[in-house]
Amino acid sequence: MGTPNSAQLLSVRDLRVEFEYESGAAPAVDGVSFDLAPGEVLGIVGESGSGKSVTALSIMGLLPTPPGRVAGGTILFEGEDLLPKSPAAMRHIRGKRISMIFQEPMTSLNPVFTIGDQVMETVIYHERVGRRAARDRALEMLEKVGIPSPRARLEEYPHQLSGGMRQRIMIAIALACTPALLLADEPTTALDVTIQAQILELLRSLQDEFKMAVVLITHDLGVVAEFVDRVAVMYAGRIVETADVAGVFERPQHPYTEGLLASIPSLDTEQTRLTAIPGVVPSPFELPAGCRFAPRCRHARPPCTTIIPPLLPRGAGHGAACIRHVDYRTEGLKS
Repeated sequence: MGTPNSAQLLSVRDLRVEFEYESGAAPAVDGVSFDLAPGEVLGIVGESGSGKSVTALSIMGLLPTPPGRVAGGTILFEGEDLLPKSPAAMRHIRGKRISMIFQEPMTSLNPVFTIGDQVMETVIYHERVGRRAARDRALEMLEKVGIPSPRARLEEYPHQLSGGMRQRIMIAIALACTPALLLADEPTTALDVTIQAQILELLRSLQDEFKMAVVLITHDLGVVAEFVDRVAVMYAGRIVETADVAGVFERPQHPYTEGLLASIPSLDTEQTRLTAIPGVVPSPFELPAGCRFAPRCRHARPPCTTIIPPLLPRGAGHGAACIRHVDYRTEGLKS
C-alpha cells in the first residue's frame, strides 16, 4: 500500500497484532495496510478468525492487553498516529472523532442505566454541555435512528427493547457527537433478516447525512454489495484482495474471494445447495507456510506452499495476494 497518504482520514500501515499465551505468541493480524478517505465506506470481509474485529479494536485502542498487543505498524487518523497515545487521550477521541458499533448491543449497553442516560453520557463527556442540552440531543438522536415514542424510550432500560431497537440505540450513541469515522463490527449478525435490512438502510442514510467514513466489518459479502465503496477481503490475519465493490463482485482475483461469493445464497432455481469452502481458517498457532489459503484452495500448486504472495496489482485500484495470475519467478517472489 506504500507510505501513508496525508489526504486520507485513516491510514493503517503494516499493522501487526499478537496474542500472548502460555504456549507462545500467536499472530492475529499480520501486516494489514489500507486507507480510508473522508466520507468513504470500506467493507472488511472474511470468516471468523480472519482478524477483522482485532483490526477494528486496535484502531479504537480497545485491544485487550494482555493478552493482546500491537507488535508493529502505524494507525494514522487525521494525521496522528493513534498507537502511541495514552488511554486518557484515546478516551477523548473515542465517541467524539471515532465511534464503534458492536455486534451484540446487549453486552455493550449498561442494564442498570436508562437509555436516555447512556446517550446523554457521551454528549456530556465530549461536548461539555449540561444535562438539559444533552437530553435534547439524546431525544434528537433517538428520532434520527427511528425509535418510536422516543421521549418515552429515554426512561426505559435496555431489557425493555427488542434486539433491533437496542441496535438503533447503539447507533444513536455512536453518532451522538457526529464522529468522522464509524467502525461497525458485524452490526446486523444478531438480528433477523428483515431487521438486518432496516439497520443497513439506517446506516446508509445516516452515513450520507453526516458525511462520515465507515468501516463495515462482516463475514457476509452479500451485506456489503450495495453499501460500501471498496472491499478488503481478509484471511488468517492478512488482506488477500482489495478493490472497489464492482471489481470484487464482477472480477474476483483471489480464490478465497471467489469462494465467499459462491457461498452467497442465490435465487437461481437450479442451485439446490449452498457452495461451501472446504476446511476452516487455520489456527494462529498452526499457520501454513506460504499462502495461508493454499490448504483450502482448489487452484493451489507447489509454489503456493512456500511463497508468501504480497498484494499484486490486478488492475486500477485492484490488488490480490495470489500467484496464479503472475509468473512468480519474474515478479521476484520468494519463499
